Amino acid sequence: MRKLLPVVALLGAMFSNTAQASGTDLSLSNESANIELFGPMQAIIERGGLASIGFLYNDLDDVVGHLKMVAVGTQTNTRVPYQLSFGLKGYAGEISDPAIDVGALAIGGSINIQYPFGYNPIDLNVEAFFTPGITTFGDTESVIEINTRLSIEIVPQAKAFVGYRLLEIEDDSNMNWELDDNVHFGIRLQF
Repeated sequence: MRKLLPVVALLGAMFSNTAQASGTDLSLSNESANIELFGPMQAIIERGGLASIGFLYNDLDDVVGHLKMVAVGTQTNTRVPYQLSFGLKGYAGEISDPAIDVGALAIGGSINIQYPFGYNPIDLNVEAFFTPGITTFGDTESVIEINTRLSIEIVPQAKAFVGYRLLEIEDDSNMNWELDDNVHFGIRLQF
C-alpha cells in the first residue's frame, strides 16, 4: 500500500483542484459498502464534466479508493432522454488476505436512460470500466468494474436505487479477486 501513496496523493490533488462536492452516493449490500462524493469539474464545467471520489469496503476488510473524471453529454430524442459519459477512473487500495496492493487507471463510460413518468422519474444506468495490464500498479494486472442501477426520484434532491456491482481484480499471479459481486440498495443525495 505504501507504494500507492504517491498515486493516491496525486489523484486527491487533482480532485481537490477541479471539483467541489455537490452530492453523495451511498450503496450497501450484506457484504459491501460504497460511498462516493461527486460534483462538477470546474475546469470543464461548461462542457459537462463530472468528478467523484470515494471508497469501497467489504466484509473481508478489503478497501479500494476510487476517483472518477468523466465528460458527460446530454442527448434527447422525441421520447426518451439519455446521457452518455466517457472518461477515466483510478483505483488504489489493498486486498487484505493475501496482502495485494491495488492500483490502476481505467477507461470506461456509462449510459443513463431516464423514463419521465409523472412526478417520480425512473433512471436506468449502466456503467463499465476496464484497465489492461499496462495501466496498473502494485500487484494488479487488470481491473473490471460493471455497475447497473435502477433508481427512482423520491424528491428532486434524492433518489433511491437498487443495483448490482461487479468489481474484479486480477493480480500479477493471474488470480482473480472479487471485491464486490452483489445486489445493493442505496440513496443518492444532491446538495
